[in-house]
Amino acid sequence: MKAPLGFSARLADDNLGLTLSDGINEEKIWASALEFAEALARLEEHPLHDEYDFPLEFQSPEPEATALDAALPGVARVAYPAAEESYTAAQLELFDPPGLLLLRKIVGEGENLLELTTPQGSVFVFDYEQVRNRLRPLLPR
Repeated sequence: MKAPLGFSARLADDNLGLTLSDGINEEKIWASALEFAEALARLEEHPLHDEYDFPLEFQSPEPEATALDAALPGVARVAYPAAEESYTAAQLELFDPPGLLLLRKIVGEGENLLELTTPQGSVFVFDYEQVRNRLRPLLPR
């Protein structure tokens, strides 16, 4: 599977090495392949947004509509407008360079992105599906 531009990965023993580039900056990071696989799995296990939750800071506090919930007679459920972008996040410990790598799966209108924030504070953004497909043969299941 072809990797997205600026993203390369290799496996050495049980460790995953990534080279991340945005065309100007380039960083090489190393983490446990198992821990990276677990972090990606955490991005998938939580729903991005429940329209019946309390409003988040990026949502309008005004409800879009109210309706009676058939499962709970007499109880109204309020739907808040969906966010333009929703995301889930996970982090993992890198061993080279030492520190935390923050992964955010961002789902917006027509896009599905993976944002990686390195311990140095650099942020790299790639197409989520391309990264996941590139890493699938390298990561443990």
